[in-house]
Amino acid sequence: MAPQMSQELPPISILIRSFNEADRIGRTLESVKELGQEIIVIDSGSTDDTVAIAESHGAKVVYNPWHGFGPQRSFGETQCNFDWVFYIDADEVVTPELKQELTEMFAKDEPEFACYLVRNTMVLPGDKKPRLFADFRKVPRLYNLKHARIKLDPSYDRMQLDEGYKMGTLRNRQYHYSFRTWAHALNKLNYTSELAAETQKKKPVWLLRLRLVTELPVEMLKYLFVRRFIFAGWKGFAFAATQSFSRFSRILKMLEKQQNVQH
Repeated sequence: MAPQMSQELPPISILIRSFNEADRIGRTLESVKELGQEIIVIDSGSTDDTVAIAESHGAKVVYNPWHGFGPQRSFGETQCNFDWVFYIDADEVVTPELKQELTEMFAKDEPEFACYLVRNTMVLPGDKKPRLFADFRKVPRLYNLKHARIKLDPSYDRMQLDEGYKMGTLRNRQYHYSFRTWAHALNKLNYTSELAAETQKKKPVWLLRLRLVTELPVEMLKYLFVRRFIFAGWKGFAFAATQSFSRFSRILKMLEKQQNVQH
């Protein structure tokens, strides 16, 4: 049976992954209120009030065991009733400007591209808004399931488009409150580096050894000056250091695992 559409709201399914996000998911849900026709939350077994909070905001919550980032989001796509999906993490917030841009885009006509990248902006632990001169990462968030879908990569959200279709980029930003505290940052980065080491393609040992020497200083410089975290003072330095060490530890773990296999 086809879903009933409200004439006022864009024909979008809002899709969210969650696990123990009771302290943050309410803010996310408020930011996407009336952005789409439905909200689908794929939960991997939260033991806090995540599910209750999501349901209180009108979301449909579906349980699915965690098998990685791509597989979890791919499962969520199968639960959506509309072709257009807007994905958002439970620690992200759609800004009013981005919400207006999306609403106006659907009010005009069918969007031009099969997938749209969003300018995702990091908010440092303890802050309410992005730092001065904050940069952004372009991430795939709005897409049409007829022509685009997430790949089954457990480490990352990678988008796959049908041949002949292209990506566009939205003008406005969303905010990413990735880390609750610095301790949470270290724990999360340790998990993601371990997951990447386990699931990413094997690389030549000589290349891993070379990157082991270069990764940390190169990444540190990139975060401080290219991505402009230097303007955030001590927090910017701390963030650059933790991210750079995470990249270093990923290479170290990959090297260790490959050498253990060879022996």
